[in-house]
Amino acid sequence: MNRITLEETLHSLDSAFRECRLDDAEKILRDGIENAGNCHDTEAEIYLLNELIGFYRDCGRFPESLSAANRAKKLFESSGDTESISYATTLLNCANASRAAGNFDDAFAEYDKVKELYSRLLPETDDRVASFYNNIALLYQETQQWEEACKCLNHALSLVRAQNDETRIAISCSNLAVSLLQLDETDKALKLLKEADEILAGRTPSDFHYSAVLAGFGDAYFHLGEYLKAADYYEKALSEIALHMSQNNFYSIVSEKLEKAYSLAETERPKLNGLQLAKRYYKAFGEPVLNRNFADILPFLAVGLAGEGSDCLGYDDEASHDHDFGAGFCIWADDSLPEEKFTQLCSAFSTLPDEFMGIKRVTTPNAASRTGVFRISDFFCRFTGVSGVPETESQWLDANESMLRAVCSGEIFYDGSGTVTKLRRCLSSGYPEAVRLRRLAQQLGLMAQCGQYNYLRMRRRGDLGTAQLYLSDFCKAAMRAAHLCRNVYAPYKKWLLRSTSELDGFDGFTADIRELLTHAPALSADFDESTDCSCILINKICRKIYKEVTGENMCNNEYLGNTAEQLAKKAEETEKHEELVRRIVQLEFQTFDKVQNIGGRAECQDNWETFNIMRSSQYLPWHDELLTRWIAEFEAADSQGRNLITEKYARMMETTDPEKFAGFRDSLPALDDDFIKIREAVISIQTEWMEEFARTYPALAAQARTIHTSDDSELQTSYETYLRGELSVYTFELLYAYARWITELFRSQKNLSFMIMENTVRFYGYSSLDEAEKAQSKLFKW
Repeated sequence: MNRITLEETLHSLDSAFRECRLDDAEKILRDGIENAGNCHDTEAEIYLLNELIGFYRDCGRFPESLSAANRAKKLFESSGDTESISYATTLLNCANASRAAGNFDDAFAEYDKVKELYSRLLPETDDRVASFYNNIALLYQETQQWEEACKCLNHALSLVRAQNDETRIAISCSNLAVSLLQLDETDKALKLLKEADEILAGRTPSDFHYSAVLAGFGDAYFHLGEYLKAADYYEKALSEIALHMSQNNFYSIVSEKLEKAYSLAETERPKLNGLQLAKRYYKAFGEPVLNRNFADILPFLAVGLAGEGSDCLGYDDEASHDHDFGAGFCIWADDSLPEEKFTQLCSAFSTLPDEFMGIKRVTTPNAASRTGVFRISDFFCRFTGVSGVPETESQWLDANESMLRAVCSGEIFYDGSGTVTKLRRCLSSGYPEAVRLRRLAQQLGLMAQCGQYNYLRMRRRGDLGTAQLYLSDFCKAAMRAAHLCRNVYAPYKKWLLRSTSELDGFDGFTADIRELLTHAPALSADFDESTDCSCILINKICRKIYKEVTGENMCNNEYLGNTAEQLAKKAEETEKHEELVRRIVQLEFQTFDKVQNIGGRAECQDNWETFNIMRSSQYLPWHDELLTRWIAEFEAADSQGRNLITEKYARMMETTDPEKFAGFRDSLPALDDDFIKIREAVISIQTEWMEEFARTYPALAAQARTIHTSDDSELQTSYETYLRGELSVYTFELLYAYARWITELFRSQKNLSFMIMENTVRFYGYSSLDEAEKAQSKLFKW
């Protein structure tokens, strides 16, 4: 074997170790040694044998380690090269093998020879001297000579500190801590372990010595009687040992300590569900890696577990452990993240342990992409069909419902920019109303066709097999309809029944579905649907959905197909209404874009997203006639060269900046007394509504405008003043129609402020005002 071949072998070996491919590493070493022997390259053969000694020792394969050690010593003896540094280093590896195998007398003898050779051949500052003291200290630990171990380790630590070798400092600190614990010097031990942890935690790939640091922490907290904390560190140590050395004797020792820690804590090893396991795993290994290596890009990352799988839904159990179960998480990277950084993230993720809390992750090919590193747009496109939240009705209708449920499932552990959280929150708010109605109409149509029609026909024909097929389809449609009644996405079929049982108000409904599915109808020539158990249950289920959809009780088992047609018509009306809202909002934004502000262009003039949410929220409660009239007036004003948005803001300056307002008051259209009287009456009602909203939802109200004109300033425009500006640009006819509508709401005890704000929070992904208030209260500590 020539030098190039040895370098190639070592390069392959490094790759195998870095990727924790232990079987490949062993083969590379054995093939390399055989090749070196055949080529009579003794130097290369000895070098690789030394590597093999350590490999077998770390894997707990002691007889094989000792065999490799003896072979290496014989090569030196046959060559007569027993006074060299390389021979001393080989003896050190042989001594370590003897120590690990429990042959302590042989180990002491070999360490003595190493010490004698190193003292003659190496300066005290050579890093191999420090390595010697570290290794012989381990023998003193094995033979429980703790003070001698401390002497050696303190000396080794002083040497590596002088050399400023971080890895060796960490190793020496960890080893010294173990001895100090035996001397009841726990505080000193913890200080050293923390120093070692700062050096080794989060490395990619991790250093196999890190397992000793983690086990050391476990021992320290065990000494302090903090058994659960000790167990936590032992769990992490086992993951690192398994990653680098498989389940060797060190793994067995730490496992016994773990079991004892749980026993003394009077508890068992926790049985975590997939989501809990993922979060704990991320905290143990993912977070340190990101903090150490990717701190500069953390604002562009989100971490959590979401997507397909029972664990994301929170439905996993013992039966789920047979496939695609184990510790893992997702990292979502912003699309703007450079490809180089993205690749580094992927590489770092691949080096994480695949075993945690006693569970080794086994992934089938179909589920290989459930954890890992993803571009945000790619991840959402996989589930929604678009790079984020569907925008058009066709996009919503094309999206698979179970995939929408999947992308909203799970939990976000960290979100640097909030992008993933925002997208999931918007998706979680459910379908747009027109889409929901169309999907609901579809499911009611299926219920009618499968349960109210074809099931009965098949039963009358005595075709129970086909009848059961229709029955199954009826039940699936009924459960999906139940989800749509609550605007919650239905999961994939396996969990449809369970998810339905969790919907508010559907406990009995689910019980009826379950009974219907498990009831075995009898084949009878005198089939009577009025007394047949299955038919009774079908009717009961249909009545429940009918009541949910219409708010009325079903009469004479009404055919749900008729209700489906009514829903489809209502969907069309909703689409027409939403199109009117989109039209006026777009008109306003186009006009708003032309407004010339005194202080220059306002930032909000370039923020369509926020403008669209705020203005759509306001107009969605309006009825079609009012919207149509306003659109016509707005377009007419635009054709006359008037900018109603400019006029609106100009009107507000009457109280926000009276001095400037006086300069252009006469250029604005005059308002007669009747107009002002109606306007102020409307403002009075709406201001009271906003006051009521502020009392009910103080955290949300705090994010909105102040309410009263008396609070106006140049920098602050109140709700009352803003409303006055809006109403002042209406024609008398529009204002009068608007006032009649406001009066109707008032008499019906409806509060427009609540309606508008409910639309707003739904646009931001909250299911209700209460949920949004709770979130804002946490954020601003109300």
